Amino acid sequence: MRSAASALIVASGAPRRSVERAPQSDLVIAADAGLEVLQAADRPVDLVVGDLDSVSADALSAAAAAGAEIARYPRDKDESDLELALSAAISRGVQRIHAVLRDGGRLDHQLANLLVLASTRWRSAEIDAVVGEHRVWVVHRERTIPLVAGEPLALHAVGGSAAGVTTTDLKYPLVDADLPGLVALGISNEAVAASPVVRIESGVVLAIS
Repeated sequence: MRSAASALIVASGAPRRSVERAPQSDLVIAADAGLEVLQAADRPVDLVVGDLDSVSADALSAAAAAGAEIARYPRDKDESDLELALSAAISRGVQRIHAVLRDGGRLDHQLANLLVLASTRWRSAEIDAVVGEHRVWVVHRERTIPLVAGEPLALHAVGGSAAGVTTTDLKYPLVDADLPGLVALGISNEAVAASPVVRIESGVVLAIS
């Protein structure tokens, strides 16, 4: 499969409306039954990955006939389908990844998806995601967050504390601050101008609106 600059990843259970609104990308990856959502949204699929235990045989046949690559993994595996999709995107040199994730369902799966997005394994790419009505941006060094004034933004350190956190255009600014993990310190902030910026010296932050 060709290399690509941008990728769209759609997970099982992703809302169709979010897939229809997703930006155009060079590479479209379905994580398991995310395939059926992409097909319902009439979005072409380049790659289907996962154990494929929740996607129909008809959907897989239609994808293969349309030219999609099918990468089937054992059901008893260490990686989630989302991890496999992210690995596939990174291996193809993707620099920007937009993921559409499940809204609702099992809480452990929702939490795992957010933690997986924040992994340093993918730090070579700029990653954002849609989870229902919420948007998520992964910050490894610096991100400009596409918000307008008045929109909420929460900052959560993942995998430990984030150090040297500096923000611009937020109601409660941070300047070279430490943001500990497992605390609620970063919630209930909001943009006071368009396109606030979050910078960190070390660690990983999930910015959530």
